[in-house]
Amino acid sequence: MDRGTHTTAAALIDAVRERTHAAREAEAAAFVAVGDWAAAHTSDEVVGDPITTLGEWDAAALAGDQFLELGGPGAPVVAEFCISEIAAARGCSFDAARRLVGDAVELRYRLPRVHARVAAGEVEVWRGRRIAEATRTLTFEGAGFVDRHVAYVAGKATGAEVDRLVAEAAARFDPETTEAERHAADGDRYLSIELGEVGYADPLTGTLRGTVDIHGSLDLADALDLERSIAHVARQLGELGCDPNLDVRRSMALGEIARRCDGVTTLGYDAGDPTSVTEPRQVQRARREVVLFVHLDQAAITGTLNGMGPGVDACTGMAGIDLARLDTPGAPRGVVTVEQVRAWCGSPDTTVIVKPIVDLNRDDAVNGYAPPDRIAEHVRACWPRCVFPYCTRSSRTADLDHCERYDENGPPGQTSTRNLFPLCRRHHRMKTHRELRTGNRWTYRPTDPNAGEPPNAVIWTSPMGLRYLVDRDGTRPWPPEAT
Repeated sequence: MDRGTHTTAAALIDAVRERTHAAREAEAAAFVAVGDWAAAHTSDEVVGDPITTLGEWDAAALAGDQFLELGGPGAPVVAEFCISEIAAARGCSFDAARRLVGDAVELRYRLPRVHARVAAGEVEVWRGRRIAEATRTLTFEGAGFVDRHVAYVAGKATGAEVDRLVAEAAARFDPETTEAERHAADGDRYLSIELGEVGYADPLTGTLRGTVDIHGSLDLADALDLERSIAHVARQLGELGCDPNLDVRRSMALGEIARRCDGVTTLGYDAGDPTSVTEPRQVQRARREVVLFVHLDQAAITGTLNGMGPGVDACTGMAGIDLARLDTPGAPRGVVTVEQVRAWCGSPDTTVIVKPIVDLNRDDAVNGYAPPDRIAEHVRACWPRCVFPYCTRSSRTADLDHCERYDENGPPGQTSTRNLFPLCRRHHRMKTHRELRTGNRWTYRPTDPNAGEPPNAVIWTSPMGLRYLVDRDGTRPWPPEAT
């Protein structure tokens, strides 16, 4: 390495260090600002106190803005709707913003020593938040104990060390609860079915596999019973001519066991004695339901797409690309092949429901307030997610909101595909009710392409007057209205 190269390398490392330091300072300042924002939206009540009044907003308390317990005992309660402003400003979901505000409140009011070091940039924000998450359930005195002991080492304490200190604080300052929790907690058992995203067989090629992972920790007796049942059903599948190898049959066996209704599977064995083999018999089974949303547009009817012929993918121009999108609440999100859907629908214990959706470009309207199924499905097909800024909740479980308020004495056709938008229940409340502090509320409207705005989108205005554009691709900040 010559001198010139060495100088350049040193300058690059210096730039990395400087920018990393600047980023940490900026993150700490933003975190403190979140705490200041929360402090401006608190009430006189604190966590652990009975919250008896919300002043002039009592009548709307259950549906409108209300105070939340985000920190541990002794921390003030915070108005719920103020969190949405933080979520939009940071470009994150409401749940992520709620956790952030909760951590800021916990540090500010219950862990002041750690908070001071985070604010000064001496401890990284993520470390401070990790401590705040651990102390949330401690008494006020217990949190103070942790604060005194961990503050001076907060920049290097491991998660395990923090957890041990928190456990000691709980035992010291709340022994009755600690003992009760010890008796109530029956080990660390859990079972997780990873329904977050559809996985891929090969992350490099992106080959779809249409499966999910399961992991857990069971009581030994439960695990032995489950193992015996899985092994028996897997063996039965093999004896009945199922071709896949043993591991695949074991996974299939778990699904077979899950579909039992009266303790007997269709393979014919007594669930009380997994080693007994009986003749297959007819039993009442919990049926799988597959709902197919069939989009009937011109391309589907004619069998062509942009003149390219049948079975041609519009993105790749290649034939034979047949994919279906998964969009069921509680199920994985993503796509699977049509062959996988065909296999699901072909199972004898599957109920198939077909819901046609005709041309999403065509407007539809009715005169009543409640939309019929055809309009509801049309709207949800156009907007797969809640249209509030940065929200990712599925429109399948969302309310359908009249963007322009429904007027019983108004003109016909107010309930239309142009005036309905999906809003999850939380964001529907925020659009309907005003904030406690400002008296303002979130509002939105469809964009106007004639005014140079993007089509097929909505523009939201926050109680603080900030604007955000939401379309099918997501959310982005939008310039303020010209004055």
